[in-house]
Amino acid sequence: MILNDKRTLAVSSLGWVDHGSLWICSVEAPPQKIVLSDAKYLSVSAGAKDFFAVVHHWDGQRLEITAHAYSAPQTTISRLALRQAVPGLPSRIELLREGDLRVWDQLPGAFTGYAFGDYRLVLTRLAGEDDVQALEWFDDSYDKGYQGIVGSIEVPDTSLLIISVQRDSHPVLYSPETKKAIRKLSLADRTGNPSFQFRTSAREFWATDYDSVVKLDGTTLAVRNVQCVQNAVHGMRQFIGNFCFNSGQDLCLIARPFSGDAVALDADSMAQVCRIEFGRQPLDIGMLADGTVVARDWKTGDSLFRRL
Repeated sequence: MILNDKRTLAVSSLGWVDHGSLWICSVEAPPQKIVLSDAKYLSVSAGAKDFFAVVHHWDGQRLEITAHAYSAPQTTISRLALRQAVPGLPSRIELLREGDLRVWDQLPGAFTGYAFGDYRLVLTRLAGEDDVQALEWFDDSYDKGYQGIVGSIEVPDTSLLIISVQRDSHPVLYSPETKKAIRKLSLADRTGNPSFQFRTSAREFWATDYDSVVKLDGTTLAVRNVQCVQNAVHGMRQFIGNFCFNSGQDLCLIARPFSGDAVALDADSMAQVCRIEFGRQPLDIGMLADGTVVARDWKTGDSLFRRL
């Protein structure tokens, strides 16, 4: 779940429920859905100012990224679409750009997705033959029937990316300039689907790793702390949902679908400070400016509301 700068509006998309639609929730109106495309599923990424990006995932035959404003999420400001430069030749992929391209300066510079038989890295601020890259390090050493590329995040003040792999606790530090993997990072060895956020106030990355949350130094990328936030039941580990920070970034809220709640951690110590009971199975989560914690149920996508 992503929020605008004023935290008055939240945007989410759960692929198995929403498919090509966005779920929109604001402090002024009940949740609504907006259809953007006929994609199999969408993924959303926050940008600067009033902007956010959406990756449209089909079954490998198309991949598009669109830019939107929170103030008018139904409107596409710019679109980037992958296509085969030579039909039937998947090694030649080009990026078609349309709309107001200036908006990409306010959005993440890298996105990932599966298209034309391979996982692709799309670089939005690099026009030319290297703006779409295949990830050669993602080779047969991975179980590609079981694992895939699940996302990327930029390392501030560098040209490097951290790229997450499904069911793998060792995301890859990657250089788009050299097209090479620099090294693998280590999380909590819980073989989760790592999802990253950067905590700007402390210059550190936070990542999920199945049942745990991991804090990494923003410069060295060394692990600072690990907190398991979901206990196993009858010897079976259970995964956590998504997480978010409050506006001051001193609290981290983590959805726990198997516990029917969310827990709040002190962002410095990672100690649990409170628990928010939702019922149901909260998976996606965000905190609005008025103190409302909003979550979405894992299986139905239903909206869940509580106060911190």
